[in-house]
Amino acid sequence: MGRKRYQKEKRAKKNGERIVYDEKQDKQIDHDASFTVKYGQVQFGYKDHVKVDVKHMLVRDFAVTTASVHDNQIDLVKEGDVAVFRDKGYFGRPISAPDVLDKTMKRCVRGRKLNGGEQKRNRYISRIRAPGERVFSVLKCVFDGGYTTAKSLERVVIKEMFKYFAYNLYQLRTLYRKRIA
Repeated sequence: MGRKRYQKEKRAKKNGERIVYDEKQDKQIDHDASFTVKYGQVQFGYKDHVKVDVKHMLVRDFAVTTASVHDNQIDLVKEGDVAVFRDKGYFGRPISAPDVLDKTMKRCVRGRKLNGGEQKRNRYISRIRAPGERVFSVLKCVFDGGYTTAKSLERVVIKEMFKYFAYNLYQLRTLYRKRIA
């Protein structure tokens, strides 16, 4: 399933037609996944949302959704968290947990640019958020986990759970070597 099928179905929907797949083709199609367009490229599949501990870089929580779900629809913040550092995709979306410091990056809106203080704040938040991207780098480079081939949301969630469990073990080993843990 990919770009060709997406274009074919888009064309058929525009013309009011319905595409019928035979049994063999239907087995190859992932019915849970969805499409999104990112940087002009059609992406098909699922998306991970991860909460990472700033101090130890351990994955504390995660969620898996289809590709079409917007990032700000997922809230992994829980009571007891001290602060949450979020990127611009969450701008304008309040956090659900009370007494948690909201450090969401500011975004330009139509007719208004960021002022100097907001730009400084964004750089500060970026420095704290940047090491959190290491999770995805390790999963992709060390564990060859750049993508998954499972064909249902439940299976993808299980695979991702084991990936993050393996990453946490890897990170614990790193912390032990550095004499932090």
